[in-house]
This record gives sequence, structure tokens and C-alpha cells, in this order.
Amino acid sequence: MAGGDGMDMEFVESLRMSKRKEYMKLSELSDLTEQLAQATERRDEVSAKMLVAMRQQPLLELHEIEETIREGVLHQEEEDAIRLSALMDGEEVSGPLLEEEQALREMCERNRRVMERIASVDRRVSLGLGGKRSFYNNFR
Repeated sequence: MAGGDGMDMEFVESLRMSKRKEYMKLSELSDLTEQLAQATERRDEVSAKMLVAMRQQPLLELHEIEETIREGVLHQEEEDAIRLSALMDGEEVSGPLLEEEQALREMCERNRRVMERIASVDRRVSLGLGGKRSFYNNFR
């Protein structure tokens, strides 16, 4: 609804809190990925294998958080679900943003920046380890 009229702002706030949890897990994953990059640059196979394994838990937790968010949004009124999805994806929405909506959008943008940083470091690690066989070479 325009400007979130009638939208459940408690739900919007709960989404922001879920996105905050997601941010914490992304930060953990970013740190582990950076450590993995350093280990691969040192050619430290033992540390690299350990760090790859350590990334599994935050990845699983991120997946669970995303599923919870998706389920919650899908249970909203259609118009609200569309608006919330657009807000979280950084797309334009009609009408002014309410404070809760702006806070949600900002949290999602922060998460997106961390994900981009993780992807960049992950790409560097993959290309360093896999060379021509790297996953990322399929997209050139």
C-alpha cells in the first residue's frame, strides 16, 4: 500500500530484525571467506580446508533466515508482499517510505554490500584454487 498504509509495521520491524540476523551471519561468512583467501594465498591447505568447512554453518543459517523471511512475506496481503519484496530488493516503491520501511531498506542494502564483498573474495579464492577449472570461468 502506498506509504505502507495499513501494512503491519510490527511485521516490517520483525523483517528488519531478521535482516539484522542475516547481516551478522553475512559478517561472519565474510570474515571466514577473507581468512580463506589469506590461507589460499599462503598455500595453507589445512587451514583452507578447515575454513571451507567452517563456512557451512553460517551458510545453512543464512538459508534458514531467508526461508523464514520468504515465508513471512508470502503470508502478507498481496499488495503488501509486493511492496515488501520491492523494498528488500532495493527497487522503487510508490509513495513515501515510512520510518520502518526505510530502516528495512537500509538493512537490506547493507546486506547486499556485504554479499558483494563476499562474492568478490570468493571469486578470487576460486580462481586462485581452481584456475581454469574455477566455477567463475564458466561466466566469462
